[in-house]
Amino acid sequence: MSTPERLDVARELHDGIAQDLVALGYSLDLLLATDELPQSARSSIRGARLQVDELMRKVRSEIFNLRRHSQISLSAQLQSLIAQECSEFEVGLDIVEMSAPAEVGDELISIAREILRNAKLHSRASRIGITAYPINNRIYLQICDNGIGGAIMKDGHWGITGISERIAKFGGSIVIENNESADSGVRITVLL
Repeated sequence: MSTPERLDVARELHDGIAQDLVALGYSLDLLLATDELPQSARSSIRGARLQVDELMRKVRSEIFNLRRHSQISLSAQLQSLIAQECSEFEVGLDIVEMSAPAEVGDELISIAREILRNAKLHSRASRIGITAYPINNRIYLQICDNGIGGAIMKDGHWGITGISERIAKFGGSIVIENNESADSGVRITVLL
């Protein structure tokens, strides 16, 4: 995605979803301020308010990522992403210093983010391994976990579909292996 397109998306996120989440948060705050509210409802609304705050944090992070003009190497961006997304995992890293055109690097980070978030949400893994290095003017990225497997395309679910579309845009490839063994539940290999 070019810089002007990234800025357009950042503005749309800020002016649309971010503002909607802020308004939703204020509405929940007003409900919480109501004296007649039963305690059970108050607890549910507080939980919803915390979820809105977490969503707002994620949207702000995405806006920041879209707006920054990165002078950080692709390797450092990957390591930063892993630090953000993998705090509850035992992580094994094998990341070689590399560079790529900005569009390729941005897509690789987006792909890695989606894979790591899916692992966090669905895999029940305790370990994640990430390997990345340049090969023949391309970037090789492999992410594997020791979870329950099940990384497949499903109707109405857009994570892997979106990843595949990002990869296809650059003539890359993806291989997904669902091993469901103690050592490697899912292995996703991307060449971009």
